[in-house]
Amino acid sequence: MEAERRTYRRARTREQKAERLDDILDVTEELLDEGSYRDVTMSSIADRLGYSRTNLSHYVGSKEEILLLLYVRSLRGMLEDLESVGANGALSADAAPSAFAAAVANHRDFGRIGALLSSLVETNVSLECLTRCKMQIMDVLASASALLVQMGALCTKEQATAFLLDLANYVSGLYPAAHPLPVQIEAARAVGYPVQSYEASLTRYIGVQLAGYRALTREG
Repeated sequence: MEAERRTYRRARTREQKAERLDDILDVTEELLDEGSYRDVTMSSIADRLGYSRTNLSHYVGSKEEILLLLYVRSLRGMLEDLESVGANGALSADAAPSAFAAAVANHRDFGRIGALLSSLVETNVSLECLTRCKMQIMDVLASASALLVQMGALCTKEQATAFLLDLANYVSGLYPAAHPLPVQIEAARAVGYPVQSYEASLTRYIGVQLAGYRALTREG
């Protein structure tokens, strides 16, 4: 991001406010890439942007709110990736798991923030913000469910919604295990403890889930 975009200028229009918010999300993502959740603070975000804390508070109320917005943005990005895949027509049973896993793995905030959602991120967010974000997540969920049916991955929207909710829960648990800290990696190597591959594990899980839902449909 260019330095001049990091200089605070008061947003006057809706478009300018959206641009400022995108800058805030981009910088927060940078800080997460460089460190950990604990390293991301309102002060560090403001400093990286060239804002004061007061300037930053004009757009967001807490770092948890920013992370929740990042999570929503990652969901939208995943939906766009799946729409690109779906534009080529129906997916075969063999091709679907790897295609879906690649879309998930391409948006790391879905995993790393998903792992923090219930315990941390949603504990310091206003009811208004949390409700608005939940509505946006539901919109993405509805669109993605319809897309999975259209692509032939699942038979009904109800199945697709259940699959996507299960996937979100699985990713929340898998991401920390598949992205361990350096000290955890060192300890694992010392004793031969396996460290999971994120995308490979996702591919296996998605394949098993899709096959299971199809089997349930045949049995029904």
